[in-house]
Amino acid sequence: MDLARTKSKASRIKRPATIAGAALVLVSGGVVLASIDFRTQRVDRTKLSIETVQQGTMEVKVGANGQLLPKHIEQLAAQVSGRVAKADIKPGAVVQVGQVLVELANPQLIASAEEAQSAWEGAIAELQSAEAELQTNMLNQEVVLTGAQFNSEKAQVKTEADEALAREGLLSGIELKRSQLDLTQLKKTYEIEGSRLKKVRDNIQVQLAVKRSHVTQLARALDRARTQAADLKVVAGISGIVQTINVEVGQQLQPGSPIGRIAQREQLYAELKVPAREATQVQAGQNVIVDTRNGTVNGVVTRVDPGVTDGTVVVDVDLQGALPAGARPQLEVEGTIYISQLPNTLYVGKPAYVKNDAAIAVYKLDPAGRYATRTTIKAGKVSLNYLQVLQGLQPGDRIITSEIGEWQNQERILLK
Repeated sequence: MDLARTKSKASRIKRPATIAGAALVLVSGGVVLASIDFRTQRVDRTKLSIETVQQGTMEVKVGANGQLLPKHIEQLAAQVSGRVAKADIKPGAVVQVGQVLVELANPQLIASAEEAQSAWEGAIAELQSAEAELQTNMLNQEVVLTGAQFNSEKAQVKTEADEALAREGLLSGIELKRSQLDLTQLKKTYEIEGSRLKKVRDNIQVQLAVKRSHVTQLARALDRARTQAADLKVVAGISGIVQTINVEVGQQLQPGSPIGRIAQREQLYAELKVPAREATQVQAGQNVIVDTRNGTVNGVVTRVDPGVTDGTVVVDVDLQGALPAGARPQLEVEGTIYISQLPNTLYVGKPAYVKNDAAIAVYKLDPAGRYATRTTIKAGKVSLNYLQVLQGLQPGDRIITSEIGEWQNQERILLK
């Protein structure tokens, strides 16, 4: 027959303890749940950027992207018509002044230069022949004039002698009169031959001037023809780097057709594109640090474009000192423009989007760093990385500076 089992003392103690433990867990869980804030939106702390308000000297800086550009650029263009016969130089090649980049072919220009050479040489020979002939004519006229002079002088002597004889009655009046008439005639002949010599000399100068003018005209035509023939070889006018070559062998070019571009690599400047809302503080003469990603170089703002293009303002920076290795035209760079310094001021890491001298809303953390409450502050100057705080924050306060798009309408958030 079955016998009734008697419960041990340990069993009687174990059951109430288990019940008490379960009740304690339930109570603790209730307390925890009661302490959790389910009404405030939670934000992952690891995804936030938090900055602390500081007091001291704030450097007002403006950052901008841009590129290095050459100060001196030569645009290459065809000066004459021709077909590309040779174009071995490629972009990126380093060339020197006078180096041939492209050769064109145009047989007509070569023939024209040769014809111009022959015409000029013929004009030179004609001028020399004319000079010799005219000089001969002038010498002949000088001989005639000399003969007339001698005849006049002989007639003068004879007339004087006849006059002496006539005074002594040894010569008739008719003979004396004949001598005087001969003298008058020969003197007149001498004067005429002298005038003729002067005319010959003047005529020689006129004819030679015409011949020389023709030679000069043909010389200029020869220079033009030679220049056009020489222009069939497109050469570098400056030493630098070939940036573009826009022609191919066999291509027909006309005067003015673009061929390429050369840029000097030693003399570069930085062209920065500053956001328009920050460019209002940029002025000529401000210091700049240009980062080529292979080193930095100092610079000075030389020009601020008065217009706005695609939301940016172009700022030119003159580079000072040696350029970092690898610096070349069209290299992308980053520039930091130093605007001014604000001593003994409150500043904090710059929030995602702010404007100069404006009231903005930020989320300030409580001392424990658990909650962040929406707070309106007054911003002063905006720098590259920092924001000047005029009102609403104290040194040591912490604010969220990352994007707040998901919870920008919440008055308070919980950081988890």
